[in-house]
Amino acid sequence: MGTFFEKNWFKLALGVVLIAMIASFGYKLWANSNEPDPRLKAMKQAPAFQLQDLDGKSVASQDTDGKVRLVYFFYSFCPDVCMPTTFLLTQVQEALKKKDLFGTKAEILSISVDPNRDTPAVLKEFGNKFESKPDPSGWMFLRGEEAKIHKLAEDYGIMVIKEKDGNFSHSNAILLVDPKGKIRNYYDAGNPQLDADHIVKDVVTLSKGK
Repeated sequence: MGTFFEKNWFKLALGVVLIAMIASFGYKLWANSNEPDPRLKAMKQAPAFQLQDLDGKSVASQDTDGKVRLVYFFYSFCPDVCMPTTFLLTQVQEALKKKDLFGTKAEILSISVDPNRDTPAVLKEFGNKFESKPDPSGWMFLRGEEAKIHKLAEDYGIMVIKEKDGNFSHSNAILLVDPKGKIRNYYDAGNPQLDADHIVKDVVTLSKGK
Protein backbone atom coordinates (compact mmCIF):
# COMPACT_ATOMS: atom_id res chain seq x y z
CA MET A 1 0.00 0.00 0.00
CA GLY A 2 2.78 2.39 0.90
CA THR A 3 4.50 1.77 -2.44
CA PHE A 4 1.28 2.56 -4.32
CA PHE A 5 0.94 5.97 -2.64
CA GLU A 6 4.62 6.73 -3.13
CA LYS A 7 4.32 6.05 -6.86
CA ASN A 8 0.99 7.79 -7.38
CA TRP A 9 0.99 10.65 -4.86
CA PHE A 10 1.15 13.29 -7.58
CA LYS A 11 -1.85 11.83 -9.44
CA LEU A 12 -3.82 11.57 -6.21
CA ALA A 13 -2.98 15.15 -5.23
CA LEU A 14 -3.92 16.38 -8.69
CA GLY A 15 -7.23 14.53 -8.41
CA VAL A 16 -8.03 16.23 -5.10
CA VAL A 17 -7.24 19.64 -6.59
CA LEU A 18 -9.44 18.94 -9.62
CA ILE A 19 -12.35 17.87 -7.40
CA ALA A 20 -12.01 21.06 -5.37
CA MET A 21 -11.94 23.16 -8.55
CA ILE A 22 -15.04 21.43 -9.91
CA ALA A 23 -16.88 21.94 -6.61
CA SER A 24 -15.88 25.60 -6.56
CA PHE A 25 -16.97 26.06 -10.16
CA GLY A 26 -20.30 24.38 -9.41
CA TYR A 27 -20.88 26.68 -6.43
CA LYS A 28 -20.13 29.75 -8.53
CA LEU A 29 -22.62 28.57 -11.15
CA TRP A 30 -25.29 28.21 -8.46
CA ALA A 31 -24.42 31.54 -6.82
CA ASN A 32 -24.79 33.36 -10.14
CA SER A 33 -27.99 31.57 -11.08
CA ASN A 34 -31.58 32.26 -10.11
CA GLU A 35 -31.95 28.88 -8.44
CA PRO A 36 -32.90 29.08 -4.73
CA ASP A 37 -30.44 27.90 -2.12
CA PRO A 38 -31.72 24.45 -1.04
CA ARG A 39 -30.72 25.27 2.56
CA LEU A 40 -33.17 28.15 2.58
CA LYS A 41 -36.31 26.31 1.56
CA ALA A 42 -39.41 27.93 3.05
CA MET A 43 -40.54 26.02 6.16
CA LYS A 44 -43.73 27.72 7.34
CA GLN A 45 -45.30 31.12 7.82
CA ALA A 46 -43.75 32.95 10.76
CA PRO A 47 -46.34 33.39 13.54
CA ALA A 48 -47.87 36.86 13.77
CA PHE A 49 -47.35 39.01 16.85
CA GLN A 50 -48.19 42.37 18.39
CA LEU A 51 -45.58 43.56 20.90
CA GLN A 52 -44.07 46.80 22.22
CA ASP A 53 -40.71 48.38 21.52
CA LEU A 54 -38.58 50.16 24.13
CA ASP A 55 -40.55 53.36 23.68
CA GLY A 56 -43.82 51.57 24.36
CA LYS A 57 -44.87 51.78 20.72
CA SER A 58 -46.92 48.87 19.40
CA VAL A 59 -45.10 46.78 16.81
CA ALA A 60 -46.90 44.17 14.70
CA SER A 61 -45.14 41.46 12.75
CA GLN A 62 -46.60 42.78 9.50
CA ASP A 63 -44.92 46.13 10.15
CA THR A 64 -41.62 44.50 9.17
CA ASP A 65 -42.92 42.69 6.08
CA GLY A 66 -40.83 43.37 3.01
CA LYS A 67 -37.60 42.95 4.96
CA VAL A 68 -35.46 39.95 5.84
CA ARG A 69 -35.72 39.43 9.60
CA LEU A 70 -33.51 37.78 12.15
CA VAL A 71 -35.62 36.84 15.18
CA TYR A 72 -34.00 35.99 18.50
CA PHE A 73 -35.78 35.04 21.75
CA PHE A 74 -33.57 35.96 24.71
CA TYR A 75 -33.49 37.70 28.10
CA SER A 76 -30.98 40.10 29.56
CA PHE A 77 -30.51 38.22 32.85
CA CYS A 78 -29.45 35.11 30.92
CA PRO A 79 -26.31 33.75 32.63
CA ASP A 80 -24.75 32.15 29.58
CA VAL A 81 -25.83 32.08 25.92
CA CYS A 82 -27.75 35.32 25.33
CA MET A 83 -24.81 37.69 25.69
CA PRO A 84 -22.50 35.97 23.16
CA THR A 85 -25.39 35.44 20.75
CA THR A 86 -26.33 39.11 20.94
CA PHE A 87 -22.67 39.95 20.35
CA LEU A 88 -22.84 37.79 17.20
CA LEU A 89 -25.87 39.79 16.10
CA THR A 90 -23.96 43.05 16.60
CA GLN A 91 -21.40 41.68 14.15
CA VAL A 92 -24.21 40.87 11.73
CA GLN A 93 -25.52 44.41 12.19
CA GLU A 94 -22.19 45.98 11.26
CA ALA A 95 -21.76 43.71 8.22
CA LEU A 96 -25.28 44.54 6.98
CA LYS A 97 -24.53 48.25 7.37
CA LYS A 98 -21.51 47.89 5.10
CA LYS A 99 -23.79 46.30 2.47
CA ASP A 100 -26.41 49.06 2.88
CA LEU A 101 -29.05 46.50 3.89
CA PHE A 102 -29.46 47.24 7.59
CA GLY A 103 -32.77 48.89 8.38
CA THR A 104 -33.79 49.10 4.73
CA LYS A 105 -33.90 45.48 3.61
CA ALA A 106 -32.97 43.64 6.80
CA GLU A 107 -33.93 43.95 10.45
CA ILE A 108 -33.09 42.28 13.76
CA LEU A 109 -35.84 41.53 16.28
CA SER A 110 -34.79 40.55 19.81
CA ILE A 111 -37.80 39.39 21.82
CA SER A 112 -37.47 39.13 25.60
CA VAL A 113 -38.92 36.00 27.23
CA ASP A 114 -38.55 37.76 30.61
CA PRO A 115 -40.54 40.97 30.16
CA ASN A 116 -41.27 41.40 33.87
CA ARG A 117 -37.59 41.95 34.62
CA ASP A 118 -36.60 43.18 31.18
CA THR A 119 -38.06 46.66 31.43
CA PRO A 120 -37.25 49.16 28.67
CA ALA A 121 -34.56 50.69 30.90
CA VAL A 122 -32.98 47.30 31.59
CA LEU A 123 -32.93 46.39 27.90
CA LYS A 124 -31.38 49.73 26.95
CA GLU A 125 -28.68 49.12 29.55
CA PHE A 126 -28.16 45.61 28.14
CA GLY A 127 -27.65 47.02 24.65
CA ASN A 128 -25.13 49.56 25.92
CA LYS A 129 -22.85 46.75 27.09
CA PHE A 130 -21.76 46.04 23.53
CA GLU A 131 -19.07 47.92 21.67
CA SER A 132 -21.26 47.99 18.57
CA LYS A 133 -24.50 49.05 20.21
CA PRO A 134 -27.77 47.80 18.74
CA ASP A 135 -28.92 50.48 16.32
CA PRO A 136 -32.68 51.14 16.60
CA SER A 137 -32.84 52.06 12.92
CA GLY A 138 -32.77 48.35 12.16
CA TRP A 139 -32.80 46.49 15.47
CA MET A 140 -35.81 46.36 17.77
CA PHE A 141 -35.97 44.98 21.29
CA LEU A 142 -39.53 43.83 21.89
CA ARG A 143 -41.61 43.05 24.98
CA GLY A 144 -45.10 41.88 25.81
CA GLU A 145 -47.04 39.73 28.26
CA GLU A 146 -44.88 36.84 29.48
CA ALA A 147 -47.39 34.07 28.79
CA LYS A 148 -48.13 35.36 25.28
CA ILE A 149 -44.44 35.65 24.46
CA HIS A 150 -43.77 32.10 25.64
CA LYS A 151 -46.63 30.90 23.43
CA LEU A 152 -45.20 32.92 20.55
CA ALA A 153 -41.76 31.38 21.11
CA GLU A 154 -43.35 27.92 21.08
CA ASP A 155 -45.14 28.74 17.82
CA TYR A 156 -41.77 29.73 16.36
CA GLY A 157 -40.32 26.39 17.49
CA ILE A 158 -38.40 27.82 20.45
CA MET A 159 -38.60 26.06 23.81
CA VAL A 160 -38.88 28.28 26.90
CA ILE A 161 -39.06 26.88 30.45
CA LYS A 162 -39.23 29.08 33.54
CA GLU A 163 -36.99 27.82 36.34
CA LYS A 164 -37.61 28.09 40.10
CA ASP A 165 -34.92 30.77 40.45
CA GLY A 166 -36.71 33.04 37.97
CA ASN A 167 -34.35 32.37 35.10
CA PHE A 168 -35.28 30.58 31.88
CA SER A 169 -34.03 27.61 29.93
CA HIS A 170 -34.59 28.23 26.25
CA SER A 171 -33.58 27.12 22.79
CA ASN A 172 -30.71 29.31 21.67
CA ALA A 173 -31.54 29.77 18.01
CA ILE A 174 -31.71 32.66 15.58
CA LEU A 175 -34.57 32.43 13.10
CA LEU A 176 -34.30 33.70 9.54
CA VAL A 177 -37.56 35.07 8.11
CA ASP A 178 -37.88 36.19 4.50
CA PRO A 179 -39.59 39.38 3.27
CA LYS A 180 -42.86 37.48 2.74
CA GLY A 181 -42.89 36.22 6.33
CA LYS A 182 -41.76 32.65 5.71
CA ILE A 183 -39.29 31.01 8.11
CA ARG A 184 -36.30 29.98 6.00
CA ASN A 185 -33.70 28.79 8.53
CA TYR A 186 -32.92 28.13 12.17
CA TYR A 187 -29.34 28.91 13.18
CA ASP A 188 -28.00 27.02 16.17
CA ALA A 189 -26.33 29.90 17.97
CA GLY A 190 -24.37 27.42 20.07
CA ASN A 191 -22.60 26.08 17.00
CA PRO A 192 -18.98 27.31 17.22
CA GLN A 193 -18.77 27.30 13.42
CA LEU A 194 -21.61 29.78 13.05
CA ASP A 195 -20.31 33.26 12.30
CA ALA A 196 -21.68 36.59 11.11
CA ASP A 197 -20.54 36.05 7.52
CA HIS A 198 -22.61 32.88 7.26
CA ILE A 199 -25.77 34.64 8.44
CA VAL A 200 -25.16 37.78 6.37
CA LYS A 201 -24.69 35.70 3.22
CA ASP A 202 -28.15 34.19 3.71
CA VAL A 203 -29.70 37.58 4.45
CA VAL A 204 -28.21 38.95 1.23
CA THR A 205 -29.60 35.97 -0.72
CA LEU A 206 -33.12 36.47 0.62
CA SER A 207 -32.95 40.24 0.12
CA LYS A 208 -32.60 39.52 -3.60
CA GLY A 209 -35.85 37.59 -3.59
CA LYS A 210 -34.29 34.14 -3.86
